[in-house]
Amino acid sequence: MIDTSLDTSNFYFLIAVIQGFVLSLLIFFRQPSRVLHRFLGILIFLFSLSLLHLILEESIHAFNGRFPIPMDFGMAYGPLAYFHVLSIKNPKRKFLRKDLLHFLPSLIFDVFFFTGFFLYLGANMDWAYKNIPLIQSIGLSMAFLGAIQLGIYGWLIYKESKDTKVLLREFTKVREWLSYIIICWSTIIGFLLLSIPIALFFIDQFDDHSAYIYKPLGAIMGLCIYALGYLYITRYAKAVESYTERAKKFTLSEQELEQKKQQILQALAGEKLYADTSLTVSGLAEHLGWPINQLSTIINESLHTNFNDLINQHRIEAFKAKVLEPDSHKFSILGLAKDAGFSSKASFYRAFKKETGLTPTEFVKSQVS
Repeated sequence: MIDTSLDTSNFYFLIAVIQGFVLSLLIFFRQPSRVLHRFLGILIFLFSLSLLHLILEESIHAFNGRFPIPMDFGMAYGPLAYFHVLSIKNPKRKFLRKDLLHFLPSLIFDVFFFTGFFLYLGANMDWAYKNIPLIQSIGLSMAFLGAIQLGIYGWLIYKESKDTKVLLREFTKVREWLSYIIICWSTIIGFLLLSIPIALFFIDQFDDHSAYIYKPLGAIMGLCIYALGYLYITRYAKAVESYTERAKKFTLSEQELEQKKQQILQALAGEKLYADTSLTVSGLAEHLGWPINQLSTIINESLHTNFNDLINQHRIEAFKAKVLEPDSHKFSILGLAKDAGFSSKASFYRAFKKETGLTPTEFVKSQVS
């Protein structure tokens, strides 16, 4: 008779497993369909499967020998997260055959090695009972090897996340999402690299105190399932989708984008084109020698605003500077506004209130007092 009773912590872990499976399906089949969704969906599914394996190992005596089916694919975590990040950074990138080599360690160790190992244990249960410390040493050594691999991919993920296009407007949200991935990675790696050597050192006592390793590891994996699954669906999926959609259409490098941003600012502030009351987006584009759609895209992505708001920002700053001049009292507020480039009182008051939260009159009085 197999004892399948669950203690309290394993019961909560099982709830996390079930929700993880659901979250993985929601992400994998999320519309519009994207490769980055599939990588993340599979990753969360494997997290959940590994946590289920942890529960069954703790709840069913000699589980691996009784059910010699691999359920823990730890060496696939790194490649899946890595390709998820790559798909965000470069959404035009296609998954190539050579990319499958990243999953070769998982195939060799997680599938072939452990399948053979578990089959051997199942056929030699008497030997297994006599050599429990040796079996646990092998399992822990493989887990340590997996932790090192996770560390390597953690570095690759961090490196790739640093190269995302900083100037795209959704960058802040995307960077937050990438940070959550790195935090989950660092937590798992840190715990494994700290706990496994201790467990190997006290291997003779490990069987009686295995809960000190499995329970915290289960809690960490459960939290990672919730963090990556729920946070992605509720807070970051739309931003990541929008970011990748824009990145597909954006051909300029970050350096080129910064250069063009400076050219726009130089034309407006340095040459004071903002003071031209008839300035339009087509006029500025013609002045710079750029297509109109390129200028609008660069303003939207690098300056995170639109043409009208950008021009008004410069005109308002010019108005503020004129108010501070010693002889500003000789001119009316509307006169100073028109000198800054505003064509009407209504547009000036509306833009000033939107930008500063004050009316021009309130601003002038605050400067006088």
